[in-house]
Amino acid sequence: MTSLFPHTPYAEDQPLSHSILYLHVVRAAAMTGSFIPLFTVPVSLLASRYRNNTLSIATNFLPRLLTHSARGIVGGTMFGIVATWGQMRGRAEIEWQDRSWRLLENKGEVDTDWWASGGAAVGAVAGITALRRGMMPVGVNIGKAVLGGAGAGMNVGIAYMVYTFATGRKPA
Repeated sequence: MTSLFPHTPYAEDQPLSHSILYLHVVRAAAMTGSFIPLFTVPVSLLASRYRNNTLSIATNFLPRLLTHSARGIVGGTMFGIVATWGQMRGRAEIEWQDRSWRLLENKGEVDTDWWASGGAAVGAVAGITALRRGMMPVGVNIGKAVLGGAGAGMNVGIAYMVYTFATGRKPA
């Protein structure tokens, strides 16, 4: 979504550099935080199944994935804010402008922003739909369904990055 900001020919003229950099890092950190549950959910389900044989993996996978993804997207967002603040604290304005200008210049980053944002929107709608259709247990509320769905949907951005790297395809 950083491509919605103005992009100047020269880095020193780049307006809104703080907003561009924060938005990009928060998106990337949230995407990473929501990617981790793809590994933690199967492990936690197998551990629960090992301890308690009555657990059905098929019925518990989606609610647990949304719960873990909701936590991951919130944790990643908080980490992204703190990391950007810590990395850029005390830096000159031209450094903010240069980093944000290079982000806007990088077509792969801009494409990943769009894929991740679109995936998050579709995932949030899918989370709400799953909740409304009764595919979730009673303990899952609408906030967890929306955040978890958005987090799981953001993984489309990671899939896009892997696809472009594996095929050697340059962003258009």
